[in-house]
Amino acid sequence: MSVAAAYPPRTVVAVVAATTAAQVAGAMGAAVFPVIAPELARTLDVEASLIGYQMSVIYGAAMLGSMLFTWMVARYGGCRTTQIGMACCVVGLAVGFHSSVLALAVTSVFIGIAMSINLPAAGHLLFRFSPPQHRNFIFSLKQTGVPLAWALMALIAPVVTLTWGWRWALALVLLSAVVTMLAMQPARERWDDDRRPDLPVQARIFDGVQLVWRIPALRWLGVAAFGMAFVQLCVSTFTVIMLVAEAGYTLIEAGLMLSVAQIAGVMGRIVWGWVADRVHDSVRVLQWLTICMLPCCIAIAFLQPGWPVAATTLLYAVFGATAIGWNGLYTAEVARRSPPGQISLTTGGAMVWNFAGILAGPTAFTIAYKLIGSYAWTYGMLTVVVAVILAALLAARRELRLSGP
Repeated sequence: MSVAAAYPPRTVVAVVAATTAAQVAGAMGAAVFPVIAPELARTLDVEASLIGYQMSVIYGAAMLGSMLFTWMVARYGGCRTTQIGMACCVVGLAVGFHSSVLALAVTSVFIGIAMSINLPAAGHLLFRFSPPQHRNFIFSLKQTGVPLAWALMALIAPVVTLTWGWRWALALVLLSAVVTMLAMQPARERWDDDRRPDLPVQARIFDGVQLVWRIPALRWLGVAAFGMAFVQLCVSTFTVIMLVAEAGYTLIEAGLMLSVAQIAGVMGRIVWGWVADRVHDSVRVLQWLTICMLPCCIAIAFLQPGWPVAATTLLYAVFGATAIGWNGLYTAEVARRSPPGQISLTTGGAMVWNFAGILAGPTAFTIAYKLIGSYAWTYGMLTVVVAVILAALLAARRELRLSGP
């Protein structure tokens, strides 16, 4: 029996609930901005498409943080590290109340740092407390926090923004981060009893990246994660803007459509995690998802105002379940293939690929849109990225077969 299997179910449930809540709160810090982008752009007198650059700042900070802060989990423990991440989110959102481009840039940096801190901490806690036979499902369940956050923001933020103003949408996210941070405190001593406070504070910038690069299967999985994150953030960042600008939707209607994609992503992460545990091959499931992304990218390229709402809803449901449903499988596979005692370091290195794709996606999409002049056709160009993802997954699966279970 593994160490993880010895923990009572209530402890496992509590860890999953806490890490998921932190994931939701942190992800809402990023998700709120694309949803309120049209209103925020009017306040700042800038183009709404520039939201792509803000998302790149968020995830650029997250990528750098993934290289700088991997030491925190071992020194402070997964619970305390998560609380520190929530505190960063609170500080960033508080700065964002000042309506200026500079303030939002500072906000973006703090939110990105919060993300980079939370992911390795959650990976450490989940791997330690979850039964091995259910890890794909448990990691996928925790990863539902990201699309759930986007779905909540897509449903709530437009109404709050149009009724009371965009600052109240930020206040809602700030409150969720504070509540999560305080709620985890009673469990801190129990969950962090493996911490090593004697460890030095050191920023091992490239250790995690180099570790992932040295393991061929993780290297190719990282390339695939770059592409999948690229596509996911393009879907999450530009859906509302595209539907408002080119499909004749109102802000609330477009937010509802984005929520369809995100809710489908929530359900997808749970289902795909369960399927991967049954077939014992998470990379194969990732290949299935990638193949399904391809027709979605092509279909969105032809999206027009006359499309039936039911057809558009179905399209975004499938796109959400696939393009947003992959992350739990990736993080579980990374944890499984990590060298003993180096889960947080490996997860941090693997997340650099993830954040790099997120960083590149919105920026590349914005540049492509400037050249093409159509959001829909820019989505069509994502078929090239999907082809790269599939090739990388094929290479990763080959390396996993060679290295054994």
